[in-house]
Amino acid sequence: MHNFKRVAVSTAALALLGASSMASAIGVDRLESTLYPNYVTQDMLTNADVDSQNWLHYGKDYQMTRYSQLSQVNRDNVKSLTPTWNLSFGILEGQDSQAVAVNGTLYVTTSFNRVMAVNGTTGDILWKYERELPGDVFPKLCCDVVNRGVAVYKNKVYLATLDAHVVALDNQTGEVVWDKKIGDYTYAETFTIMPLAVNNKIVFGTAGAEYGVRGWLAAIDADTGAPAWKTYTIPGPGEPGNDTWGGDSWKYGGGSTWITGSYDKETNQLFWPVGNPGPDFDRHVRPGDNLFSNSTLVVDADSGKIDRYFQYTPNDPYDYDGVNENVQIDLGGKKLFVHGDRNGHIYGIDRRNTVKTASGNEMKCLWATPMQDVNWIKEPISPANGNCRPVFNYPEMDVVYDRVTQNISPSLDGGKEWHPLSVSLRTKMAYVPIYNFTMDLQAKKMEWKRGEWFLGAKVITFNAGAGLIKAFDVATGKIAWTKSQSWPATSGLLSTAGGLAFYGDPDGRFNAVNDETGEHLWAFNVGTGIHGNPTTYTSEGKQ
Repeated sequence: MHNFKRVAVSTAALALLGASSMASAIGVDRLESTLYPNYVTQDMLTNADVDSQNWLHYGKDYQMTRYSQLSQVNRDNVKSLTPTWNLSFGILEGQDSQAVAVNGTLYVTTSFNRVMAVNGTTGDILWKYERELPGDVFPKLCCDVVNRGVAVYKNKVYLATLDAHVVALDNQTGEVVWDKKIGDYTYAETFTIMPLAVNNKIVFGTAGAEYGVRGWLAAIDADTGAPAWKTYTIPGPGEPGNDTWGGDSWKYGGGSTWITGSYDKETNQLFWPVGNPGPDFDRHVRPGDNLFSNSTLVVDADSGKIDRYFQYTPNDPYDYDGVNENVQIDLGGKKLFVHGDRNGHIYGIDRRNTVKTASGNEMKCLWATPMQDVNWIKEPISPANGNCRPVFNYPEMDVVYDRVTQNISPSLDGGKEWHPLSVSLRTKMAYVPIYNFTMDLQAKKMEWKRGEWFLGAKVITFNAGAGLIKAFDVATGKIAWTKSQSWPATSGLLSTAGGLAFYGDPDGRFNAVNDETGEHLWAFNVGTGIHGNPTTYTSEGKQ
């Protein structure tokens, strides 16, 4: 669940006046502009980590680092950063989108599944797609009418819609190339995700855990929309992990997949985050670890077959929706991913090495660090304690039917909410936006009904709190610096080779800080709260 109020964001491209031109992107195929302007090849997607000109993925690259090699804007001149244009979406709803940039053209989504192509130099709208949504979809949306962006591949952009379709649009005109019904929104299978394009497939997942949807991840053919594979995140009878669900609770077990996964280019595997079990707060009706909720699943990109996993919060009674991104980095001979979780911890997980469990192969935990005060566990989470398996602080912090459990820390927003962290390849630090709140909960027995709320809660109260930005050494998990705030950052982080980290706040300030110290260097108020993610790119040679 997302508790924080959705606020509209004014999307602006910020450029430094008089900045020098950039060299062409290194190691990336040139756009086939003679036939298809802004044509995006698989080679471009694969090498997005060395492409400073464009922003082609949800996390900029397949690794999901949100790190840019651009340095025209840097610590020395960031104070001179000024707005060059502003585009109003004309919609007073939440804006969660990640704009992608292809050769100076931006593709961005808004609430209600609208898509715009925008000139990255002037802010002029080149085309607009507006979807007519069925009126009965809105009661099936847990958390506003948001969308997190479009995938770009070949001469198309791909939109996953609230009414459970995937739509391919011509990237030059916005005209519909094909429109495929994938899920069933009447069952609360709804899409807010930015899809991932890989090897001629479009990969995406569903929301709906708050309605008792059985979560899944799917891929379709990028050219035709034909189904390629579908993998359920909650195992059925006879599948590994099904015995971690009592009775028939797996049928409405949640485990939705609404945040984009990362992709390991060497192994052709997706590292996809999986959300909370259902019902959210009543663990007593679903005894067991509830695999693979609150986990990272590693699946084959061609077949969808599950290879291994890591679970953060088994039998979760707090709605610690483990659907946050998995950022891949190779460091000191180790191949790991970094994951900041709503349960209040940030993890370093070995991507390759595993330990055998009754349900399969669980990846090894290298380190786990609390991001703020955590009181739902009895002892620190560590690799030495059952591969970072938590020991719950029961009965004190259990969520039960006959009393209100007070001041559970962190709240269901985290820890780290869905807003993505960034890992700088320059500093080897992870920059994390943190919610520092507590909550009060009381469980309630509920009967699952198709397409209806299935929270299992009588009381959900959020207590006053604040926010933090923290930097962590990704090799050790140690805290490098902390920046306290009166409120949590409500955008993703962006780090650059210019020695900066950028993020947005709910009061409308877009900020730049020193990536090594956290010192605040610059801010601009866009006039409304920020909830989407920053993008950096070059247009006409300027960052």
